[in-house]
Amino acid sequence: MRNLLVLVALLVIASPGLAESPKPRNFDWTAWRYLPVQDGGRHKPLDTLAWEASRLLANRTSFTAPDTKEKLNPAAFYLAMIFEWPGWDQTAGGHAAAHGGMFAPPVEPDQWDKAPLLRLDYLELRKALGVRADQKYLSPLEVGKAQIRDPLTGATTSFVNWAGKLAAQQSQGLTTFERKGLELADKYWSYQSHRTGKRLEVVPLAGSGRGEWLSVASLMKDKFDDANDPTGGLRKLQTSLQEVRKAYLDRTGDAFQNASSQFLFLAGQFGPKLGGYPSASTIRLEVAYNRWAPFRFAWIFMLLAFVGILLSLGTGWKSFYVASFTAYLAGMLAMLVGFGMRMVISGRAPVTNMYESVVYVALGAALFGLVFELMHRKRYVLTAATAICAIALILADNAPAVLDPSLRPLQPVLRSNFWLVTHVLSITLSYAAFALALGIANIALGYYLVRSKDNQAISSLSRFTYRCLQVGVLLLAAGTILGGVWADYAWGRFWGWDPKEVWALIALLGYLALLHARYVGWIGQFGLNVCSVICFSLVVVAWYGVNFVLGAGLHSYGFGGGGQGYVIGALGLQSLYLGIVTLRAAPQIWAERSSEVAVSQPAA
Repeated sequence: MRNLLVLVALLVIASPGLAESPKPRNFDWTAWRYLPVQDGGRHKPLDTLAWEASRLLANRTSFTAPDTKEKLNPAAFYLAMIFEWPGWDQTAGGHAAAHGGMFAPPVEPDQWDKAPLLRLDYLELRKALGVRADQKYLSPLEVGKAQIRDPLTGATTSFVNWAGKLAAQQSQGLTTFERKGLELADKYWSYQSHRTGKRLEVVPLAGSGRGEWLSVASLMKDKFDDANDPTGGLRKLQTSLQEVRKAYLDRTGDAFQNASSQFLFLAGQFGPKLGGYPSASTIRLEVAYNRWAPFRFAWIFMLLAFVGILLSLGTGWKSFYVASFTAYLAGMLAMLVGFGMRMVISGRAPVTNMYESVVYVALGAALFGLVFELMHRKRYVLTAATAICAIALILADNAPAVLDPSLRPLQPVLRSNFWLVTHVLSITLSYAAFALALGIANIALGYYLVRSKDNQAISSLSRFTYRCLQVGVLLLAAGTILGGVWADYAWGRFWGWDPKEVWALIALLGYLALLHARYVGWIGQFGLNVCSVICFSLVVVAWYGVNFVLGAGLHSYGFGGGGQGYVIGALGLQSLYLGIVTLRAAPQIWAERSSEVAVSQPAA
């Protein structure tokens, strides 16, 4: 009898776990990805908006539905959040909540509000908010209710209110802690606006001279009549969207697909009549760009090419070289396709932010590597080029929080396209040449590290380093002068000692000094390669440091944040490598300098 009672008790306790979980919806969201929307000052497919929101909120591209536990892609995640928002079912109060506070009564927090969606990496902020040190994700509800001690007053206050005050005074300069707090608050505010449909603008507003579009928040709750909707199109769209949501909540797949098709058809039919509507071909191209990720294919091909060229050098087998060269060309083609797609989508040269410049430097290094390889048939250059390209492209593809891949409208100062393109392309191509010189120099230093007696290989590598430096200096000098011309055109002055301008000049002078020292024989092959590595730190400051660390000057369009730890770590490893090589190569260096002491001008 006792055993029977125990068994019954266990069944009662376990019964909630045995309850059938909600049936997965398994809806096909493909057609929704092609819905034209307006966000951030440009037209784009909903697919892009969903990807951008996913990266901003959680820095990931796959989500788990809180109820069904099914995997959701960004578009499914984005629309599920909107359709499941309980505020749509409220009357006046719900409408107010849709345009105001997320959790204001009568809207109660739901499963999405309680889901860990907002990523927080900064440990000090986790500690200040009272969350676990290993808790990377917070729910919007946790952030909305979080308390923090105000460092100025010492009083405990609402985190959201504290961040709101910071947002109003951020031009006065913020500490790292405050910047990280503001970043988390921005994720929270963005979640609110996306969740309540305010960021999802689906049709142009008739008669708007400023290119405004109607949001889902308005389409779901506003009242339309013959006065504000004379054609009746908005009322049809509103009814259709409400039917889509009803079918979604009812988990009826066929009804959802039919209602979705009807809404998307109406939006595509009604939108172009209001003007300012993107072409279907451009929308399809952008969805294809998101889906195929050409720069991801590029780094995969470049990584394969790098492995193949190493095997070729190690075994001497020509088949490995042919395979690696083929992969190299495929990687270059993927980069060219990616740049072409971004150019058509944005209508401009795609080199206006840090992400695009990193990818363009990879393309430039690949181009220079190909030219040198075809001219001299030396596999060392191809080795360096594949390594540089793979590293740059992997960083661009896997660090969206630092290198934002989003396509954004140009600021007015950047719309003088001719001078912008010539200046920026020259500067970034010079960085590509210097990056290739960095790679070749590190290979040359590897010979010193193992105390190789292959002086012919060292001399050949040093000549390639020297040639890359010459190309880089020529391009950097031209780009700096063209930058002055553009500055005069955009700001009315040729030179203003802006931090970006100053560090571009410092980098140019540093590389000029290096070329001069080598030309007059002050440094030998070892010194040339070491200084090539050291001088690249000037490029890092001019390229990354001014935009991401200093964050000052007129070049604010290029500013960003994050990645300092990785950059410092990379510079530290490079310095350690130089130190070890120098210690190992000291006897060889003295022998090299003794043989060159009578030479007034090196062969390079």
